[in-house]
Amino acid sequence: MLYNRKLNKLVKLLALSVAIFAITSVNLGLAGVPTKKSEKASLIFLEAKAHKVISSQIDAFQKLDINTAYAFASPFIKSKFSNAEIFGEMVRSGYPMIWAPKDYKFLDFNFFNGALIQRVLFVDLQERIFVFDYELKKYSPGRWLINGVFSVQSSISGV
Repeated sequence: MLYNRKLNKLVKLLALSVAIFAITSVNLGLAGVPTKKSEKASLIFLEAKAHKVISSQIDAFQKLDINTAYAFASPFIKSKFSNAEIFGEMVRSGYPMIWAPKDYKFLDFNFFNGALIQRVLFVDLQERIFVFDYELKKYSPGRWLINGVFSVQSSISGV
């Protein structure tokens, strides 16, 4: 019985990943991925950057290191939340699945209109699934910051 439930969850997660990929490609108009090796290498590098920034912020939340988490926020986000404490409280109360996820997984990645768009699947402590698109913008050479986190509605997500 437990095996069947876990298998069903895995099948649902796989179906969600496939659907998200298809939707992202169509909605963002990025179905044609660059074919040149240098462009592919650049995209791989940028995807690794996005993963590092997002993971670092999530790790900081898990360690309750709000100042470090706030350091990954863009000037735009900082203009909305004037200090780390206000920012941290907003995330803790509004996005508990990001503040303290049971697990998270990177899904699709795209480069669109000068921004990195990284889709992330979160599993909260009640094992509900949430999907968010992170937007990262470049603010100085090599420095990408989180400029927004947007909920992606899904039939099996908690949103």
